[in-house]
Amino acid sequence: MSYLLAIDGGGTKTAAVLYHQPTGQRWQAVNGPAQLTNDLQQALLNVRALIQDLCQQAVIAPHQLTAVIGLAGAGNPVLHQAFSQQLALPFARWQLTTDARTSLYGANHGQPVAVVAIGTGSVGMRLQADGTEQQVGGWGFNIGDEGGGAWLGRELVRQLLWYLDWQKPLTPLLVAVATQCGRDAAALLPWLKQATASDFAALAPLVYQHAADPTALQLLQRQATAINELAACCLAGQPLPLVLLGGLAEACRPYLTAELQQRIQPAAGDALSGGLVLAQALANGTKI
Repeated sequence: MSYLLAIDGGGTKTAAVLYHQPTGQRWQAVNGPAQLTNDLQQALLNVRALIQDLCQQAVIAPHQLTAVIGLAGAGNPVLHQAFSQQLALPFARWQLTTDARTSLYGANHGQPVAVVAIGTGSVGMRLQADGTEQQVGGWGFNIGDEGGGAWLGRELVRQLLWYLDWQKPLTPLLVAVATQCGRDAAALLPWLKQATASDFAALAPLVYQHAADPTALQLLQRQATAINELAACCLAGQPLPLVLLGGLAEACRPYLTAELQQRIQPAAGDALSGGLVLAQALANGTKI
């Protein structure tokens, strides 16, 4: 089976690449979010649609594929089992893992590294020289993911609510948030009732766009503290290179400590390339 499939799904979007080893040909596709904790059924729909799209592009069937699907939330054993049972596609071989793990294997071509991913959520993973893997953070939007886009957006909305409760004049940043969410209970309560992690994450760029705003400065400092702590926990005192990944990685980098910034190196690859590394091992019968 010479077709390898890698899928990377998170709270904002899901991307996939299909690779034909003999020719080197690649097909790519993108779809909506596939975060198991947020919405299992939506994740199933979006992943199935991606696989169908790529199979049609390459004119092949799922039974010809060795697939590695890396999704946010797949570390939850209940959700892992539910997704695995319900996907119900006849792959030649396949493995469901976390998006953090595929990012880990892509970041340094499978060599020792510490990875901190800051996107909709936040998570750190470490690959040691002996092959040991360790995840830190990534507990999900409800209780963790500090420093991630959804967390930052939620804290931003909280600031808006406090300003409204105190009847204080809104700063330019909070005016921008109110324009999207509402500036009174009649508008805000319906928005809050339906808001998902992706909705909150969509507000995060406003913080960077208004970086001089007093509210933004406060939030960026809190985010920096959270990410510095996550990175230090991920490194665990080991002399590993540090790779920052995710949609907010570059925006966050200036706020890291000087010591951490000295550790940073560019990613050798992304979650999709890491998924292909794992898929190749799986195709060779050496599941990592």
